[in-house]
Amino acid sequence: MTQSSVLHRQLTLALAAVTLVACAPGGDGARPVGEATVLTIATAADADALLPPLVTTTQGKQVVDLLFDHLAEAREPITTIGDGGFGPQLAQRWTWAPDSLSIAFVLDPRARWHDGTPVRAADVAFSYALYTDPAVGSIHAGGLAGIDSVTVRDSLTAVVWWAHRHPEQFFQVAYNLAILPRHLLAAVPRDSLLASPFASRPVGSGRYRFVQWNRQRDLLLEADSANYRGAPSAGRVVWVVAPDPTAAGLRVLSGEADVLETLRGDAYTEARRSSTVRAVEYPSLDYAYLLFNQRRTIAGTPRLFADRALRLALSQAVNRAAVVANALDSLGYVARGPFTRETEGVDATIEPPAFDSAAGARALDALGWVRDPATGVRQRGGRPLRIGLLLPGSSGTRRRVAVVLQAQFQAVGVQVDVDVADAKAYGARLAAGDFDAALNVWRTDPSPSSIRQVWGSVQGDDAGANYGRYSNVAFDAALDSATTTFDPAVRRRWFTQAYQTIVDDAAAIWLSEPRNFAAISTRVTPTGMRADAWWAALSAWQVASGDAR
Repeated sequence: MTQSSVLHRQLTLALAAVTLVACAPGGDGARPVGEATVLTIATAADADALLPPLVTTTQGKQVVDLLFDHLAEAREPITTIGDGGFGPQLAQRWTWAPDSLSIAFVLDPRARWHDGTPVRAADVAFSYALYTDPAVGSIHAGGLAGIDSVTVRDSLTAVVWWAHRHPEQFFQVAYNLAILPRHLLAAVPRDSLLASPFASRPVGSGRYRFVQWNRQRDLLLEADSANYRGAPSAGRVVWVVAPDPTAAGLRVLSGEADVLETLRGDAYTEARRSSTVRAVEYPSLDYAYLLFNQRRTIAGTPRLFADRALRLALSQAVNRAAVVANALDSLGYVARGPFTRETEGVDATIEPPAFDSAAGARALDALGWVRDPATGVRQRGGRPLRIGLLLPGSSGTRRRVAVVLQAQFQAVGVQVDVDVADAKAYGARLAAGDFDAALNVWRTDPSPSSIRQVWGSVQGDDAGANYGRYSNVAFDAALDSATTTFDPAVRRRWFTQAYQTIVDDAAAIWLSEPRNFAAISTRVTPTGMRADAWWAALSAWQVASGDAR
C-alpha cells in the first residue's frame, strides 16, 4: 500500500493531492482508488487510544467507530428496548431463543479484516472476553454486565447468552461491543494491549482503514474501497490536532479544515456570518459537572467529599446560571443532573440544590470550617479548605468555567487552585483518582441504564468510569429496578427515583448541558448527526472533490 503523507505547519495544513493505492480485501493485489475526496476534522485534542475497549475520549471514539464494526448498526432514532432500533452490520441476521436468554448472530460471509482475513464468530467470542477481562481494565466492561457468555455455534454464528432476561439485551451487546480481530490480538498479553504494535496500527473491518497516526499532530484513515458494506463517500478522513480550541476553530473558518465538532464563543459568531461554513446544530447527550473525589484526603481529612453535607454546601455556593452565562452564553442550558434533555424518561421536575450562598456559608460554619480573618479562607483544625480543581488544558470552555467557579467559591471562603493537565495526563489522573475535584464532561449513550457505568457504586479499587468513586445503595437499587422491568411506565418511575436520589445526594455539581453546534464546510453535506455520536453516519457524508478549500 502506498501511504499518503500529511504535511504540517504550526497553524496550517496542506494535504497533498496524491493517488492512493488501496489493497483489496483478500490480498488479491492493489488497485488505484484515484484522487480521493478528503474530509478534514479539526480538533483540539488527540485520540487517546485506537483500541475500542480502552478508548475513553470522544476523539478516540470517533476514530474507532470508523475502523471497527459492531454486530448491528444503531438507527435514528435509537430504541434501546428490543432490537427494533438496529439494522444489520457485521451480522446479516439474528435469531432470539424462545426463552429470550440467547441471541444467535449470523455474520456476513463477505466481511473481512483490513488485512484480508475473514471475520468469524470466534472474533465475536474473543472480543467479549477481551472487554470483560479485568486485566484489560476496560471502563466499557460495565456495559456488558449480565451477559453470561458468548459461544461459537459455527464459523459464522456467534451466540450471546444471558443468565436473566432484561429489556436492553440486544442494545447491550450490539451497541457496546466492537468486534476485534482474534488472529492479531490473541497472543498479546491482556495487561499490555496499549504497548502492542496493533495499538499503533489497528486493523478493523469498518469502511475506513488505518493509514498513519502522528501523535498530537494528525491521524489519517482511508476508504476501504472493497468493503463488504460498500465504499464510503469520502476517500480519506483526517483529524488534525490544533494547539487549542481557538486554533481548531480558525482552521475551519479559514478553509483549512471541514469540520469542528463544537463551536463556542467568537467562532460560533463567525461561523454564522460565514458564506463558506455552516453552524449545524445537533442534539446533545453531553453534560458538564464538577466532580468530587470521594476517596481523596483533602485539607487533612480522609475522604473529605464523602460527606454529603459538605457536597451540598459547596453546591449551594455555585450560581450555575452565572457559570453557563459566562462560559457558554446562549449555547448551553443549566444542567439538572447526570442526564440531558434527550435522555429517555427524565422527569422535568428534577432539580439540583438551588443557589443560596448564605445557606452554603452557614452549612460550612456548622461543619467547623470557619473563616480565617486574615486570609478569608476557611479553616478547620488549622488546615485551610483548599481544593485543587483538575481540568484539561485543551478545553477553553472549562478554563472559563474554572475562573467563574474560583470567584464563587472564594466568596464563601473556599480556595480553589486550578490544576491544568494535558489531555493524556488528565485522563490518566481521573482514572487513578489523582485529583481533589475535576471539571469533566460526559457523553452518555442512548440508554438511561448507562448511568450505572459512571455513577454506580464502586467495589474495591477498580472504579471504571466512576472517577469520583461515588457510592449510594439507594441509587443502585432504583437502577436495578429500572433496568429489569419490561413495563415502560414502571421503568420511568424507577429511573426518576434514581435520578432524584443522586441529585439530592449532591454527587456532583451539575453545571451545564451544552447546545451542540458543529462548524461544517459548505462543500460537505452531513447526514445522521446523532446525539450520542455526530460522526455515526460519516461514511455517508457527501464531500465535494478536492482538499479542504
